[in-house]
Amino acid sequence: MTVKELQQLFYLERIIQHEKDRLDELRASVDLHSPGLSDMPKAPGAKDKLGDTVPKIVDQETEILKNIRLYSQTKERLLRYINGVPFVRIKMIMILRFIEQKSWQEVAEEIGGKETEYSVKKAVYRYLGEKMG
Repeated sequence: MTVKELQQLFYLERIIQHEKDRLDELRASVDLHSPGLSDMPKAPGAKDKLGDTVPKIVDQETEILKNIRLYSQTKERLLRYINGVPFVRIKMIMILRFIEQKSWQEVAEEIGGKETEYSVKKAVYRYLGEKMG
């Protein structure tokens, strides 16, 4: 497992939030009030905004659900990996950082003792056999 793989939840969370924001925009763009009924013919080229937007909303909802499933699967995979780590300190650091999405500073504070942002980050990178970036 690499740091990039461990960071996938962070990026998936951001993607899902971006998609939810886009869905809110689509919903807001549709005026859901009943159209006024009139005998007058519509202007040529008039568009059905609701009819055009509803398929986009459905597609966006489908994409969000797909990414939520991917997030859950990724989280389960990462937890299986982290739970297999034989060192309790490293396991705790990984859970706080990659599952709970805390900053390195927050991780160090929660671990306590003489831990620093640098020391907890270095411990994970050393365990994974990677150079710190």
